[in-house]
Amino acid sequence: MLNVHADTDDVLRGLKKLQDNLKDDTSKKLEIVGVFLESKMTEKIDSRLRPPLKSSTVARKKSSQPLFDTGELYDQIDHLLTDDSVEVGVFGSRASVARHHEFGAPRANIPERSFMRSAFGESKRKIVKMMK
Repeated sequence: MLNVHADTDDVLRGLKKLQDNLKDDTSKKLEIVGVFLESKMTEKIDSRLRPPLKSSTVARKKSSQPLFDTGELYDQIDHLLTDDSVEVGVFGSRASVARHHEFGAPRANIPERSFMRSAFGESKRKIVKMMK
């Protein structure tokens, strides 16, 4: 098993070991992309997403970091590999929380703080290279 954290370069080095255990080239590439995107999403959360929290929210949370209270959302960023695709995102009990932050929830006064779409968008070129 490979642990994912915000050090993308370290994760990429660890992927070489994982590659050797996968059956075919497509599966290897999809696994690499999945783990890479997990890492990029955690990096986004670690990088102080914008807009910053309001002072009342900071006081309530006792933290100024958006999307990180207990670490449960952070820990549920994962990838699901099938024969011909990989899904990367938040699966499990925090999926609805992730959706509210990813797209914003105006009625709950939560602004959009994309960490999934923005990580993917910023990584498209790298992903294309990985898949070639």
